[in-house]
Amino acid sequence: MNKEELKREINMTIDDMSKKINEVKAKKESVSDTLKHKYNDTIHTLETKKAELQAKYNSIEDATETKWDEVKSSLNSAKSSFQEGFKELASIM
Repeated sequence: MNKEELKREINMTIDDMSKKINEVKAKKESVSDTLKHKYNDTIHTLETKKAELQAKYNSIEDATETKWDEVKSSLNSAKSSFQEGFKELASIM
């Protein structure tokens, strides 16, 4: 996968993350007070992971040929981490 393909993929993932986080925030209002705390914690975690992915996305342009595999691996790891966090949230929804 080249830089442009990876940028497109990560950009779509970031957009998807934003939508999912907003959906969770909307659903949070209709859950019990007990679950609201868990939702808040999970939303915070997801927003942190999104920010990390965004920062790594911004590093794509600066990636040299020798660092490309490292950058690509780091981005894929951050993407997977978000997906796992969302699965965790889905289990309590």
